[in-house]
Amino acid sequence: PTLVQSYNGNIPVGGGGAVSVNRSVTGAGINTLETVTSGAASAITQTTATLAGSFTATSCSPVTAYAVEYSLINGFINGTVVPSVNQVGGNYTSSLTGLTASTTYYYKAYGTNNAGTAYGVQRSFVTSAPVLTATTLTAFGPVCINTTAGPNSFTISSNALLPGNVNVGSLAGYSFSTTAAGIYTASLSISQLGGAFSQVIYVKFTPLAVQNYPGNIVVSGGGAPISVNVAASGSGVNTIATVVSGNATVLSANEAVMAGSVTDVGCSPVTAYGIEYSGISGLANGLGTKIPSTNISAGNFDATANGLVQGTTYYYKAYATNNGGTAYGVEKSFTTLSIPAGFVIYSTPIPRGGNLHFTLKGIKPGHYAAMIFSIGSGQLVFQKDMIIQLNFMDENISLPVYLGTGNYNLQIASPDYRINKTFSIR
Repeated sequence: PTLVQSYNGNIPVGGGGAVSVNRSVTGAGINTLETVTSGAASAITQTTATLAGSFTATSCSPVTAYAVEYSLINGFINGTVVPSVNQVGGNYTSSLTGLTASTTYYYKAYGTNNAGTAYGVQRSFVTSAPVLTATTLTAFGPVCINTTAGPNSFTISSNALLPGNVNVGSLAGYSFSTTAAGIYTASLSISQLGGAFSQVIYVKFTPLAVQNYPGNIVVSGGGAPISVNVAASGSGVNTIATVVSGNATVLSANEAVMAGSVTDVGCSPVTAYGIEYSGISGLANGLGTKIPSTNISAGNFDATANGLVQGTTYYYKAYATNNGGTAYGVEKSFTTLSIPAGFVIYSTPIPRGGNLHFTLKGIKPGHYAAMIFSIGSGQLVFQKDMIIQLNFMDENISLPVYLGTGNYNLQIASPDYRINKTFSIR
C-alpha cells in the first residue's frame, strides 16, 4: 500500500486456451500511531519532579519525538511540553523544574511518528509542601536589666514558598528587625511573593527583671505546614559593683587612712562608697562602722578613721553601693601605733578653744578625773570624769573658750593615784 486506504479487487488469470478466472483479493494501507503509556512521577520536591513515559515499537514508522506534557488544568488539551532524549527500550523520563509547592499537576506522556502524535492517559502528582529552615541564634548571656544587647541574628530560608507573609515571634524580652539598624518590634510579618526566600532576622535582648529568658522564636507562614523554632537564651542581671580593699596608712595611735577602689561599677552607677571597719575579724558585711567617702577619682578613694584605740588591730573592707546592692572588698587589717609610756600632752601650746590630747600609760582600770587648774590662782577651772577599763587612757578634751591664754596644770587623779603635767593656752 502507498496510501492509507482499502485495496480490494479481482486479479484476472487467463491464457493457454483456458477460460479466464478472477481471483478476489482484499487489503488495506495503514499508518498507525505508536502506543504510549504515561508512567509514574518520582523525585518530587517543592519545585521539581521527574515524569516517566514509554512507547511500543508496533507502529508503522519510528518515533521521531517523545516527551511529557503537563498542566495545572485537569483534562487539559494543550500543556507545557518537556522534551526528552533519554529513551532506552522505549522508556524515557522528563525532568520538570520551576514548579510551585503544594500544587497538583496533571500530565501525560506522548510520542510522535510520521502518523502523528499519540498520548498516554492523564496522570497527576502533588508537589511537596514548603519547608522553612533557620540558622541558630547566638545566646545573649547575662545582660543588665533595663539595657539592650545585640543585635544577634539568624537567617530564615526556603527554596520554595507559597505567596504570603512569613511571621517571626513574639518572645518576651526579645525584639526583631529585618535590618541591623532598623526599628525593632515584638514580632515581624514579612511579605513575600512565593518561590525561593532568604531573610536575615536581627534580634535584640532587653531584660526587665533578674531572671532567665529562655524560649523559642517561632517562624511560620509562606505555606509551610510546619513552623520552625529558633532557640533564644539570655538572662537579666543586676550586678553589684566590684570593689577592692586597698592598703591602710596608720597616722597615729588614733588615726588611720584606708583605701579602696571600684574596678567595675556593675549594672548601675555607684551611689555610695567608703570603708567599713571593726575591731572584730570576720564580722558580717554591714555590721561594722561605715565611713562614707566622697573623694573617688578614677575609681580610687579613701576614708580616714579617727578616735581609734592605740595599739589595736582593726579590720576593714571597702564597699560600694548601686541599685543592685552593696559590694564589699576582701577584709584587710592594720594596727594603730602604741602610745608612749608615762603621761604625755600633745601639741602644747594649744590654741584657745582647741583640743587637749593627752595619754597616760601604766595605770589600773577604775574611775579617774581629769582636772585643769590655773597655775596662777590654783583654781580648778575644768573637770572631766572618766571610767577607764584598760591600763591606759587616750583622751581628748575640747577646751572651753572661757579658758584664757596662760599656763595650766592638768592633773589625772583617782582615789589612790595622782599625776600632774603643765600645758599652755595661747
